[in-house]
Amino acid sequence: MSARAKKAVRAVASQVQTPGGATASVEGDRLVLRNTRGAVVVVYDAERGSTEITASAGDLTLSAPQGRIALSASEIVLDTGRFELRAGHIVERVGDVYREIEGLLQTRAQRVRTLVRGAYQLLAKRTEVVAEEDVAVDGKRVLLG
Repeated sequence: MSARAKKAVRAVASQVQTPGGATASVEGDRLVLRNTRGAVVVVYDAERGSTEITASAGDLTLSAPQGRIALSASEIVLDTGRFELRAGHIVERVGDVYREIEGLLQTRAQRVRTLVRGAYQLLAKRTEVVAEEDVAVDGKRVLLG
């Protein structure tokens, strides 16, 4: 941005207000949007290149009923008491997945299929396999004990 353009931007009023009382203001290198109660809703920090959206009281909803929402970042961190995901299909493509569960990990499904190109390891203090019908073990060699 040229020096003339910067001066023109700085010459604009440092705050605008809606008839309902919401405001947008310039605070140093930050653009700040406040709701009618004066609580900060959005902060764009030009110096850091960051944007923060806050719903201080109530829900934050991102909606695109006729489109899609895309998140792109080098890292995404979720910190929540409960995470619920509902989808018709989930497709994950990742290099590695590491999960640490302190309690129970349960999968409820009509069918489960695991395809492994290399070795498959199941390590447990105790293992139980129960089937209402047949159990088949097919291998070149089956070693027990």
